[in-house]
Amino acid sequence: MELLGQHAVMERLLGAARQRRMHHCYLFEGPPQVGKHTAAVRLAMQAACTTDDVATCEVSQQMARGLHPDLIVLEPDPSRKSRTIGVNQVRQLTSKLRLRPYAAKWRTVIIDPADALMPQAANALLKTLEEPPADTGFVLITSQSSALLPTVLSRSQRVRFRAVPEVELVPWLVQRGVEEPERIARLALGCPGQALALAEHGGLAELDEARELLLELISQDPATRAKTLEGLARSDSGKRKLGRVHDTLETLLRDCVAAASGRPLIHTDRPELVETWAAALWPTGVERLHLGLDLARQRLQIYVNRRLVDEALLALVAKELGA
Repeated sequence: MELLGQHAVMERLLGAARQRRMHHCYLFEGPPQVGKHTAAVRLAMQAACTTDDVATCEVSQQMARGLHPDLIVLEPDPSRKSRTIGVNQVRQLTSKLRLRPYAAKWRTVIIDPADALMPQAANALLKTLEEPPADTGFVLITSQSSALLPTVLSRSQRVRFRAVPEVELVPWLVQRGVEEPERIARLALGCPGQALALAEHGGLAELDEARELLLELISQDPATRAKTLEGLARSDSGKRKLGRVHDTLETLLRDCVAAASGRPLIHTDRPELVETWAAALWPTGVERLHLGLDLARQRLQIYVNRRLVDEALLALVAKELGA
């Protein structure tokens, strides 16, 4: 089955796997939930295949089910409060890689997300990335390539996965019976996985609520805002709401760009809000807030205090808007 919106890149990758001309370390980069992990698994299946047909190859099909030892997935340590990959995890991985592949033609290590590697962990992995064991390759997955060490980037062949165009995503959603497919597609920013999550788990209502919360927070004085954020950060549901606030801020910034260029809006029910934001922020304010949002997300990944991170971000939004 073709990966939505990624035909050209997948054709190139799978062709390299069939011809045994794979790079030893790929970096799959692009927006979240556009299919990067799925693509990595499919690449691993093709490279590992011991027959001419992935669909009937026992090794490949075991990999598809996550059951084959020659497909290794390194993810953040679930025992840590922060979503990070530590040096001990990397040492365990490199120790395992000293053994030959179990049965596959090619063993694949997927690191997802690669930007979760702590600096010490990334440094411990460098030599293995540069000179991996025979018949072994890496796929690093990230939505924030700027968070990776330059030494990791330099050892990787970068493969860009792009957001799926609305003309492809909307029909795909219609086929799945999704209501308001145009709005869902725009809110998901071209990411199929995010679009399905929005459609299936009441995401539209959550984002509407998050927009109101964002507007409320930037209208508050600093002391009241800090108190509100402190209360939200105490619970998992509150943290989820704050995560949605980040997503909503991103969509509003994108609408500022859309308004300036005459493209369709995401927040079609609040055109006056977008007009006000665009007038205040376009173009340099949009850029500064995008940078501020990226920085906030990076800090949250390394478990910097949630309230302080959101307080700084929202103060920046209020300042740029003149609120």
